[in-house]
Amino acid sequence: MLRRLKKESNELRQKRITQRRLNVVFIAVMTLMTLLILRLGYLQIVKSEDYKKAVASNENIVINESVPRGRIYDRNGKLLVDNTAKKSITYTRGRMTTTGELLDTAKKLSRVIDMPTDKLTEMDKQTYFIQTHPELVRKLMKKESEQFQNEMITQEQYDKLLYQKIAPRVQLSRKELEVAAIYREMSAGSQLTPQTIKNDHVTEKEYALVSQNLAQLPGVNTTMDWDRKYLYGSTLRTLFGKVTSKEEGLPKDNVDYYLARGYARNDRVGQSYLEYEYEDVLRGRKKKMRYVTDKSGQITNSEIIDPGSRGNDLVLSIDIDLQQKIEKMIDKHIAILRSEGAKTMDKVLVVVQDPNNGDVLALAGRQIEPNGKISDYHYGTFTSQYAVGSSVKGATLLTGYHQHAIKLNEEMVDEPMSFAGGMTKRSYFNQDGKVTINDKEALMHSSNVYMFKTALKIAGTNYSQGMTLPKDISAAGRILRTGMNQFGLGVKTGIDLPNEVVGQSGKLTDNAGNYLDLAIGQYDTYTPLQLSQYISTIANDGSRIAPHVVKEIRTPSKTQTLGPVKEVINGKVLNKINSTPAEIKQVKSGFNMVFNQIEGTGYNSFHDTIVQSAGKTGTAEVFQNGESRVNATYIGYAPMDKPEISFSIIYSNQPVPPPWLPGGDLGKDIINSYFSTKK
Repeated sequence: MLRRLKKESNELRQKRITQRRLNVVFIAVMTLMTLLILRLGYLQIVKSEDYKKAVASNENIVINESVPRGRIYDRNGKLLVDNTAKKSITYTRGRMTTTGELLDTAKKLSRVIDMPTDKLTEMDKQTYFIQTHPELVRKLMKKESEQFQNEMITQEQYDKLLYQKIAPRVQLSRKELEVAAIYREMSAGSQLTPQTIKNDHVTEKEYALVSQNLAQLPGVNTTMDWDRKYLYGSTLRTLFGKVTSKEEGLPKDNVDYYLARGYARNDRVGQSYLEYEYEDVLRGRKKKMRYVTDKSGQITNSEIIDPGSRGNDLVLSIDIDLQQKIEKMIDKHIAILRSEGAKTMDKVLVVVQDPNNGDVLALAGRQIEPNGKISDYHYGTFTSQYAVGSSVKGATLLTGYHQHAIKLNEEMVDEPMSFAGGMTKRSYFNQDGKVTINDKEALMHSSNVYMFKTALKIAGTNYSQGMTLPKDISAAGRILRTGMNQFGLGVKTGIDLPNEVVGQSGKLTDNAGNYLDLAIGQYDTYTPLQLSQYISTIANDGSRIAPHVVKEIRTPSKTQTLGPVKEVINGKVLNKINSTPAEIKQVKSGFNMVFNQIEGTGYNSFHDTIVQSAGKTGTAEVFQNGESRVNATYIGYAPMDKPEISFSIIYSNQPVPPPWLPGGDLGKDIINSYFSTKK
């Protein structure tokens, strides 16, 4: 009995102990749950805003870094413009970086690199001095500070007075100047945007020392930068164009335009010609970095999320070998002409293109100073304009056919023409007699009279000795000019380059003599490229095609080879001339006679080209420094039956008279060189 009671008592005691333990555990759990709920409430309610700010401070920030531009190749895959790598030291400013921190980092960096100081301005030196001498500033500006606090002077007035007082006191050692130069570059950058501190002549030692001390140089980094490299020296250098430097950054007059398109202020962009015209193609996809910052704005981590890639490549229609050969030919012919007495000649310009698709194969030019110095002037082929003379006579005839003013094979008498008032007009080949010729022969002899009479017929009148010219010739002038325009003469050619000029067109209202001169290329002015488009339009039987220097856009490759084709640029047909095939054939037949008949004005130079060619010559009387000069022009295409190339050549300001000078031999050399190389 006692044993049973004792056993029951032990069981009850054990149950009480277990119950107490359970109660303790329950209380502990409830206490922890209560504390957890209270903590969560505290975090969600009391600290909510703080943590939102912390999350915002630690957000991922994507910053674009510059990458090399696309390469430029010639039509045969020869590399013309590349990028050359160079070491660079950069600085990325944090969101909350103070001026003191900037100065501290600049001083540390100055111990491991030699920083050029030649770009420091007096204002830069004064700004640095002000930042490093705060006590002196407070002492000097005590009165002005009170005035500023009391709103008696503006911030601008305060700053002006400060710099005036500081200027005489600024004395910096060589080392301080280096720190100031580094500080200048650091402070110029935007927050979280890499700013180049030094990328010219960074030595291996400097690069290594900076790399080894990055932990002590917050925001500083070592990377690779690039510069444009021109593998053919000065050849076509202007055509390729310029790229702004890091110091220049975005052009001042277009900053808003570029910023709206995602550029940074210190980004380099195309500034002229191809680099400018194809900026969107060449600029590339920027490297993207993710920066993580703490709530103080300091960068705590970074990673590359997109390595980016250099820009797409351009494949030009230019044949660089042909380009260089033509430049050498021009130099040779300049020497020949000057030895023959052409001392006043100041420019030689050449355009060679494929008349069937608008491909520009070569743009070459030379400018000759009075002292005989010769400089490159290839861009003058579309940025300078000239009276071109009889080369335009094919367009005059085709306009006459279209207006039903003349018929195919129509004969007229070439004779000295006299008008009321004493004005006389004549052809060079026939000064005094009367010669009956047809339209093709008019081209062969380069008859001015035939063109004058055609122009009068377009104006609705026939020539008679001593006649009075119409007073109002404006309507006929518009018709003749429109006829010229449809070939590209006097209008933009549509080339994919900026700065093209259209030439000059004078008034014709009260001067019928000017209208007659227009018919023989003696009044309006044209560019060598317009002449090339004109002869190409006739060569391809009537399609005016926009010339272009870019043939293809290619995606970038990781090797020196060309990447896949992204876009093919074909010549755009701007218009079809309003001439029948028979009319075009008639003019082409006349052009054949110019080069291949012994009486033709181009026979001496072109009759023995290795493939038969056709074309037209011209001379235009001009004035230089009050003295009479002549522009000599040559246009043509080859082979005659199925043209593969067309060309235009202008020699400006040759002495009078020039006919025996061998200017046309340059055209012959171009044809022979092109087809012998092809063969």
